[in-house]
Amino acid sequence: MSAGEGRRDGLTDGWVRAGLVAAVVIGAFAEVGTPHRHYGWLVDAFALAAVGVVGAAAALGAEAAATPARQRDRAAREPRPEREPRPHATAPVCRFVAAPAVPTAQPGRPRPFLRERPTDLSVPRFGEGARAQGYPWLLPDRTVQNGIAADEATVGALTIRAASVVGPGHRCGQPAEPRQDSYRIGRSTDSRYAIVAVADGLSSAAWSDVGATAASSQAVTLLREQIETVGFDRIDVKALYRRIAESIAAHAAERKVGTSHLATVLITAVIAEPDANGVARAWVGWLGDSSAWTLDPRVPRWQFSAGEAKDRAAAVVSNEVVGRLPDTPHLAVDQYVTLAAGAALALVTDGIGDAWADPTGNVNEYFANAWRAPVPATRFTADVGYDAPQCLDDRTAVVVWNGRGK
Repeated sequence: MSAGEGRRDGLTDGWVRAGLVAAVVIGAFAEVGTPHRHYGWLVDAFALAAVGVVGAAAALGAEAAATPARQRDRAAREPRPEREPRPHATAPVCRFVAAPAVPTAQPGRPRPFLRERPTDLSVPRFGEGARAQGYPWLLPDRTVQNGIAADEATVGALTIRAASVVGPGHRCGQPAEPRQDSYRIGRSTDSRYAIVAVADGLSSAAWSDVGATAASSQAVTLLREQIETVGFDRIDVKALYRRIAESIAAHAAERKVGTSHLATVLITAVIAEPDANGVARAWVGWLGDSSAWTLDPRVPRWQFSAGEAKDRAAAVVSNEVVGRLPDTPHLAVDQYVTLAAGAALALVTDGIGDAWADPTGNVNEYFANAWRAPVPATRFTADVGYDAPQCLDDRTAVVVWNGRGK
């Protein structure tokens, strides 16, 4: 019953009681006003007593009827919990609550080891992308370097962006593999030269991430020494790579493994401050299949400049490298290149270089437009983590712009 119905019923009862009292009072006064021959005083007393009794009964009945109505109104006004259902009029006041049922054992269902996730919208995607790009990132069995590394810096009039991301094919297996790429950036003491080293550990080497890290770190240190002792124009690539190989071999000896377990390729560069015409010269030395590329901001395409170019005209593109550290440092070669004002030099591992060299896709064109001028390190890192079919290797890029951009 609703509160409105309760109020209507109480009102009806009140009118009935009022009418009854009025009738009794009128009747009593009529009786008192009528002269009686015998026992008139007694009749008057009984009439007045009847009026009192009827009035008291009416008052008590009205209070008793009003109490439930007030309770119902108060209950209706009180706020109920948001999710508490209102009780139905026919629902019993007390309910029997059964104990919760014991869940029955369900047969286990096999769970897939790898689960795809929505493609990360922050990274550029080419074609259908790689399926491994959507798999969860797993950790290697041993402590290794971070899966992602990034930097941004300025050295004089030069602007640097760097990023390295573990490849989709390395991070989703069981066990996962470490990021086998490594880079280091530095400068000369007088900030007239920017120094870059990018190493790519061989997948076949168990400790290649250690070899790549040692190679890139030692390369920047030794190049700084050469610049300060013999000068920018007399950098000795053979002596440089020989000393780097000795450092990697020492790491192998500490771990009591053969030098082949730390095998890596390496590409290095020293970029001088621009001259009065705004032109900057760069020295590039390399061993293995990492590569250097240049970009003219007026031409939307990265051009291969230095490194070990792969024969993409062959029926099968081979990933075998001719030289590697620490075993064949004598195979290292070098050359000088020039950068016009606004131009850029990129040192990349084959995780990016192979995609840029592929004439069938638009990866090179995208990166030429995206990196026409310096971008924030976060944007740069997202680009390095691009998603493309069959591009599963680690990818590393260090780009040096001749100028600070807009």
